[in-house]
Amino acid sequence: MNRRSVLAAGAVAVGVVGGAAAVRSVGESTGPGSPEPHPEMDVETRPIMQGTDRETPVYELRAPESGPTAMVFGGVHGDEVNGYRAAEEVIGWRIEAGTLVVVPWAEIVAVERDSRHGPDGDLNRTFPSGEAPTTELSRELWAAVEEYDPDVVLDLHRSRGIYDTHHRWVGQAIFPTGAGDAVADARAVIEHMNAERVPRVMVPHRFTLGNTLTGANPLLIHKVGGDLGRPGFLVELTDFLLDPGTQTRWTVEMTELLLERNGIVRVE
Repeated sequence: MNRRSVLAAGAVAVGVVGGAAAVRSVGESTGPGSPEPHPEMDVETRPIMQGTDRETPVYELRAPESGPTAMVFGGVHGDEVNGYRAAEEVIGWRIEAGTLVVVPWAEIVAVERDSRHGPDGDLNRTFPSGEAPTTELSRELWAAVEEYDPDVVLDLHRSRGIYDTHHRWVGQAIFPTGAGDAVADARAVIEHMNAERVPRVMVPHRFTLGNTLTGANPLLIHKVGGDLGRPGFLVELTDFLLDPGTQTRWTVEMTELLLERNGIVRVE
């Protein structure tokens, strides 16, 4: 699929990573990348919204050994670059068992525009529990979830502040469903990230456990918890004093740890 790469012109932003200033250009390339599946993996692609300007691929990575099925979503909000860059990286993994289904650019028009919203508004407000999703795109995405019947679902995001510190913003948190060991898994990954990755000088950036998602709001992972009763995780990084490269690396690491705890193990 040929997709344009959008370059956002801008000045210079400064983040603090590892106790030192990290300077990056706001003109960093955005938009869909070109993920390369691992040559030893059996990979198939299929389209969502085929034949429209919303058409976006679903990557299905099948390991040689049987195992659980996991789904990873990026780009539900098109300006949250770390989410879809992390999903693109996951497409290149080799896993030892199971099936890994990746939708890197769920709202591809928003990704191309570097915008939170797509033509139908906020995609992550169109998944009411107990009802059909409210837009054609969300219905097709949810149909894929129902078809693959995943054992675990991850939705990768980025926020603009610190959870329980900045009004409205929920950065640096994992929001699990209440199914299975999801809460314990989220807590374990949070403890790892705080101990191994978040510098001691960045105490406000320590990850925290968000509320349990049970279907009360029309979000994708809420629907996973409310309708499927499966483990699911809404992963939120922040762009507050955190450079985009670190956002992506931490998102990838958290994704790997959450999947590993649910039976999808990456082979280095």
